[in-house]
Amino acid sequence: MELKRILFEVSEHVATITINRPERLNATDDLTRTELGIAWARVRDDPDIRVAIITGAGDRAFSAGQDVRATAESGIRNKVPGSRLHHNVWKPVICALNGMAVGGGLHQVADSDLIIAAEHAELIDTHLAVGNVFALEAAVLLRRMPLSMVMQLALMTKKGRISAQRAHEIGLINEVVPADRLQQRAREIALDIVKLSPATVQASIKAMWATLDVGLHAAHDVAYRYVLQHQLTHPDYREGMLAFAEKREPRWVVE
Repeated sequence: MELKRILFEVSEHVATITINRPERLNATDDLTRTELGIAWARVRDDPDIRVAIITGAGDRAFSAGQDVRATAESGIRNKVPGSRLHHNVWKPVICALNGMAVGGGLHQVADSDLIIAAEHAELIDTHLAVGNVFALEAAVLLRRMPLSMVMQLALMTKKGRISAQRAHEIGLINEVVPADRLQQRAREIALDIVKLSPATVQASIKAMWATLDVGLHAAHDVAYRYVLQHQLTHPDYREGMLAFAEKREPRWVVE
């Protein structure tokens, strides 16, 4: 299928997904969300892809969220958010936050494993300003940043915007870099992750996200099941230790 709203590239086991509507501040309409679903399915199902980077075209916006004009004219037909968690992608995802992330654009940010931001990037929510409930994005953000900061985004709308530096200070963003270093830095991290066991990485990511659904004691049980299953069933567990003992690079299984 020819993609019209996003760019999708794969190089050295890294897929780069770029929301490509700079003239609309990378706002997502029905077609954009459909194409993001296609891209995430490719990331999930293609064994050659080990890491994904999600970013936006240009330097003004990562994504302005839902295309309000398009929705006002025709309504929403595709209601599935185009983020990795909604498509069961457990390969590592890096968000290269190249500008403002607004409203529905926060899905991609909150649902990523690592977030690298340009210095001028910022988080904004406008759901309440247009009569929409701020809940889906908040459900994940509340697991990654303080309640007071999520309330600030929601209730103060545009005046409650959070800078990249502030988001870094509260632990949401991993690194803040100059804009001209953003894509390079995201790729550097991705290429380091590529060297790890794909199966072990995915099992670890899935286990960590799964533990957020339950309390502490149940989380320990969930985590242990993932650890035990990997140790008992996957050859990379033994291969990693053998490679360390034999002082050589591991030969990971790619499935």
